[in-house]
Formats: sequence, C-alpha cells, structure tokens
Amino acid sequence: MKNTCNILFTSAGRRVSLIRHFFRAHRELHLDGRICSADASDRSPAFHIADASFLVPRVDTAGYIPRLLEICSQERIRIVIPLIDTELKVLAENRHCFAAIGAQVMVSDPGVIAIGMHKTETHAFFKSNNIDTPAVYSAEDIEHSRYRLPLMVKPNDGSASKMVFKAETDEQLKFFRHYVPNAIVQEFIEGDEYTLDVFVDLNGRVRCVVPRLRIEVRAGEVSKGLIVKNDRIIGIGRKVVESLPGARGCITLQCIVSRQGLIKMVEINPRFGGGAPLTIEAGADMPKWVLQMVMGQEIGDVEHAYRDGLMMLRYDDAIFVQRPGH
Repeated sequence: MKNTCNILFTSAGRRVSLIRHFFRAHRELHLDGRICSADASDRSPAFHIADASFLVPRVDTAGYIPRLLEICSQERIRIVIPLIDTELKVLAENRHCFAAIGAQVMVSDPGVIAIGMHKTETHAFFKSNNIDTPAVYSAEDIEHSRYRLPLMVKPNDGSASKMVFKAETDEQLKFFRHYVPNAIVQEFIEGDEYTLDVFVDLNGRVRCVVPRLRIEVRAGEVSKGLIVKNDRIIGIGRKVVESLPGARGCITLQCIVSRQGLIKMVEINPRFGGGAPLTIEAGADMPKWVLQMVMGQEIGDVEHAYRDGLMMLRYDDAIFVQRPGH
C-alpha cells in the first residue's frame, strides 16, 4: 500500500489530454493504484478514459461533497484534483473532510479561490500588490463618460471566456452592460495574450513558471500556443503567486503584453489550465511533480525544467462509447 496512489479527477469533462499525462506520470513513477474520474454526465469524454468513472450530482447541489467523500472512501483515493472553477470554493472549504479519510485535495486555500473567482477581487488584489493590470470602470465612470473606447465587458464571476465582449461604440457598451450578467467594464489592452502555468509546492513555494503565448483560442480554450521563456513575464508571474495567501498546486495566470511592452496581469485561475498539456510536453511535468509531492518525494530543482519554443497545434479527436442495450 505504501506505493499505492489512487487519484480522482472531479468534473473531468474534456480534459482527456491532462488525465493521460497523469497516467503517464503514474507509470513512470512505478505507482500502483487506479485513476478515477467523476462527472455529472457520462457523455463527458474524460469520463470514459479513466480506470473507473462515477456519476455525481452537480457541483451546486447539496449532495456533491457527500458523494465525492463516498467515492474517496470506497476507492481509497489519495489525491483529488478539481478541474473547473465552479467547484474550487466548495472543495477548498471541505478539504478537511477529505483529509480525515486520507484524501488530499489539490486545491488552494479559500482566500485564493475568492481572489480568482471575481474579477473585481482579482483587480483589487493586483492593485494592492503593485501589479500592473487593466483599469476597471465603475458605473459612475461610465455615467460621466470617464473612459476611452474600446472597452471589454465581461461577467464579474465568469470563466472560460464566456460572455466576454469588446465594445467599440457607446451603443455597444450600453447593450453589453445589460446583456452580460453581473457585468464589469475593463480597459481594453491591445497586445499579445499569455497564459502562465505556475507550479507551487505543498509549502507554498513557487517552483516553476511557464509562459505560453496564446496564438489562437477556441471556445475559451487555447487551440494554438507557443512556449516563450520571457524573464520579465516569469518574474511577474512569480510575484503574483508568491503574494497569494495559501496557493498550492498549479495556478494559471493570464496577462497581456501591450504594444508598448507593458505587462498587464488579467486573471488568476487556481487550477490546471486548458493549455497545460503544452507546458507538460515542454518538460514542466506538473502531473509527475504532484504525484511526487503527495508520495513524499522531493521534486528537485525544476525552475528551468522546460524547453523554449515548443508549439502546440490542437485538433479534434473522438471517444467512441457503446451504449448499453444497443
């Protein structure tokens, strides 16, 4: 049992590539045990690639945590890895319940989740730590025309780039402010978008920062990306995460490098990002590091463990499942 590590991915969804990287790391470390997935739907692709899969209630229902605890106890789960934003808060708040049955939830403290969940909290965090970020305009600013077009309109509690719009006229701004639920209005920055995968150990120490240029995005997830070792971006990413109270595991940041060369931090997502497979293939093997940490092994000096210039060009693939009784 000492070398056994059963893993549970929650809200597995479409994260097939990431879970396969965990399978690979599991084999390379010669670990015993199973990799399991949980989802509210058995039509999720990643539901069908795990050793065992479990249907669970929706994240926003009272039965979600009890069902996960039941699975962890039944399967002797050692690591729980959440994969979507909407479950982070409830898992962080109930981490002690999982720890009581021997399962470690790879999630940051509730304070980190709160900062990342709401764009206004994220903006306030950046400002309080002297980290450059696009301006956010209040209703009073809008009413008195204290802004310059174009602007970005997005949900304060949104994720996966859903309901994010660029307003180029006053008429569009007025429409999108009413159309987007819980909308905030943010300065538009022309420039290159980067995602940073930041790996934090169980003691809160930043061990590796990997910037990825977002070349093309589809449905909120990067479809073409490029590893870019930029010391300025790496330094700011490190500063952001070192300022977070209780970060652990993979923290995904987003920033924009303006045409003038200014680095503007935009988002904090305390989970594995959708483009993490590019970072892993480049040599920053975060699944392996997670397993090593939980198994009590030192991951070593991994700050420069990845190579520059690797490009990811994603394409659609399919999982084929025979339905029972057909």
